Amino acid sequence: MEPKLVTKPAFHIIGYELKTKNEYGQNNKDIPEFWEQYMRNNLGCNIPNPLHPNVELGICTDFNPETGEFVYVIGMEVEEGTQAADGMVYRDFPELEYAVFTTPKSDEGSFVASIQSTWKYIFTEWFPQSGYEHHGSIEFELYDERCYGSENKQIDIYIPVKKQTVKA
Repeated sequence: MEPKLVTKPAFHIIGYELKTKNEYGQNNKDIPEFWEQYMRNNLGCNIPNPLHPNVELGICTDFNPETGEFVYVIGMEVEEGTQAADGMVYRDFPELEYAVFTTPKSDEGSFVASIQSTWKYIFTEWFPQSGYEHHGSIEFELYDERCYGSENKQIDIYIPVKKQTVKA
């Protein structure tokens, strides 16, 4: 599972946020439940003027290494300065270089597990031997037409990276 390296320009999103933590796998329970609520209530329809109406982002940001807490935002890209309605958040993120991983194709029943195993692979296998280090305060999942339907579902996971500096 080799990533593509891409530079993504600065972007702006409006969406809904959830505070969670990676302690005891809490995020692996909270985030799928958050997505289920988002989809069930069709919350994407409330996002004003999305630039890509069929592309949703699941963003991990504001990570606190001491507590393991972070913010997870489900949203869509919008023009800079777009106003968020009550109950939503507006966030902007800088241009960064990302390693982009595509999850293996899976059916509805194994989709969440496929996403979670890809995250695990990135941090336990790819990073240690990649020559790259994590760089930035955001990671995100890109959900587009490939994840509609019940078969061959895939997403892309964007991880900010920079070449490791060689210590003399």
